[in-house]
Amino acid sequence: MITERAMLAAVHVSVWTAVKHDKKISNEVARSHGASASAGRYNKQLLMGAEKLEEIRTLAGQIRQHFYKVSLPWSDEGFRLLPAHLYFDLTKLMREFEANFQNAVDDFLKVYPSYIEQVRPSLNGLFQADDYPSADKLRKKFGVKLEVLPIPSGSDFRVDLSAEEQARVARDIDRGVREALARGNEDLWKRLREVVSHMVERLNEPDSRFHSSLVTNVVDLVEILPRLNVADDPDLNRFAAQIRDGLCNHSARDLKKSEDLRVATASEAAGIVAAMDNVLSERRAAEDSEATEIPSADHIFAHMSAYMEAQSAA
Repeated sequence: MITERAMLAAVHVSVWTAVKHDKKISNEVARSHGASASAGRYNKQLLMGAEKLEEIRTLAGQIRQHFYKVSLPWSDEGFRLLPAHLYFDLTKLMREFEANFQNAVDDFLKVYPSYIEQVRPSLNGLFQADDYPSADKLRKKFGVKLEVLPIPSGSDFRVDLSAEEQARVARDIDRGVREALARGNEDLWKRLREVVSHMVERLNEPDSRFHSSLVTNVVDLVEILPRLNVADDPDLNRFAAQIRDGLCNHSARDLKKSEDLRVATASEAAGIVAAMDNVLSERRAAEDSEATEIPSADHIFAHMSAYMEAQSAA
């Protein structure tokens, strides 16, 4: 069952914005233009050139980026689908992220008073000492937290409702799970197609400057994709293997040095993109004709459940 093979996870990263709404200035601007007080807001940048704060923001972005990399879309509330076999890797890395994040916050708070004095001349008459929290209060505005929840299941829904209502709600829950799984599957197709298409675009521009990430991004994705493929979509695994064997054997430097190699790799990558588009086109056509072989939400859920049960039995 998918509830035994994956979970829902969310990463919450909070960073002080260093922005303050100045009600007094906002009202003065509105009055001077004969506008309503609610017509606009004047927001002050409390710190400028605060390198240590920028380092925290950069780290926060890296944490979110990694979480998105190892998970799949699920809901609009921030939760994403996390395969169970990636849980321990993620929690280990999150502990490292959290330690680095707290160290960065400590470094920022050490120089926080100097940043305040540094910005005072720039703000001039807009400077208000009360706008700046104490270091102790400010520390609470930073944080990193990993939240994990089980995947909902209609069979686990138990409240004091009629049997008919319970069945209806259970169906809604299961349908929501299937639709979310389908979105996750679509996200993997999108990721794979985009990274290969980008390689085609860059390699077809011989004078363009490309970095090692042109290849390493492809390598990283095809390595993790089979572990993210909770729907066990065979076409995704097949293309990942084909891309790994055909596009990941040469570095960006090799491709830049050899025009023949670059052209051949671009051609192979373009062929893979075309093949992916063909598969997706066939699936859409099958879906339109309501064929049973399509990877719709119901199909993915049924195929995955059968696969998981077979694995458990083995």
